[in-house]
Amino acid sequence: MRRGDVEQALALMREGYACDPSPSHAMRLGVGYLWAKEYQAAWEHFQLAIQRHPNSIAAFFGMAGAAKWCMDEPDAAVMIWKSGLNAQYADGAGGVQLPLLLSVASILKPSVLSRSEAGQILAKKAQDSRMNNWPGPLAMFVLNSIDVRALEARSIQSGSREAPPHRKWLVSFYRGLLEFDRADLKLREFEELMRRMVDTSDPKWAEERSFLRLLWSEEFFIARHEASSTN
Repeated sequence: MRRGDVEQALALMREGYACDPSPSHAMRLGVGYLWAKEYQAAWEHFQLAIQRHPNSIAAFFGMAGAAKWCMDEPDAAVMIWKSGLNAQYADGAGGVQLPLLLSVASILKPSVLSRSEAGQILAKKAQDSRMNNWPGPLAMFVLNSIDVRALEARSIQSGSREAPPHRKWLVSFYRGLLEFDRADLKLREFEELMRRMVDTSDPKWAEERSFLRLLWSEEFFIARHEASSTN
C-alpha cells in the first residue's frame, strides 16, 4: 500500500479479514481504508465491526469517528466518540483515548463541542488509577497537570533511553494543538505543522512496526485532514 498498490493491498486485507474477522484484522482493514482515504468505506467497516463484537472495543469507535472527521462531519465524529466512552476494552490508562479525541475536537471545532464539556469528560476519566500508563500522560498534559518536559519523560518506555517514534509524534501533535488553542500558533502555522507531521517519508517511519503504530493513532488521520484543510 505504501508503494501505491492500494487496490491490491486492500484486496489482501479484505481476504484476511474474511478468513479471520478478529479485532486485529478488523483494525488492519479499517486503517487501510483510512490510509487510502476511502473514508466512507472505513466508516461502514468500523460500524460493522462495532456491531459484530459484543464486547465493545474503544479503538473501533475511535477510528469510526476519525473517518467521519475526515469526511468533514465533525459533529458525527464527536457523537461516535461519545458513544464509545464506556467501551469494555479501552487503552492502558483506563479509557482516555476517546476523551482525548473529544478534546481535539473541542479545540479544532469549538462550535461542535465546547472546551469545558470536553475538559470535564477528560478530567473524569483522568481519575483512573492507571493514568501513569500510556496514553495517560497525554491526558495529564492536555489537562495542564504536567508540562511538556514531564510528558516527554513519561513517553519513554521502561527499559528504553528514548520514546518510540509514534509516542514522540503524539507529544508533538498535542503540544502543537495546545499552542494553537492558546493562539501561539496561527491557523496557517498549525496547518503547516500538520503537513510536516504527516510526511511519512522520514526514515524513522521506514521500520514497519513504528509506521503501523503511527497509523493506529486516530490523531494521524485527523492531522492529515487538517493539513489539507482550506478553511
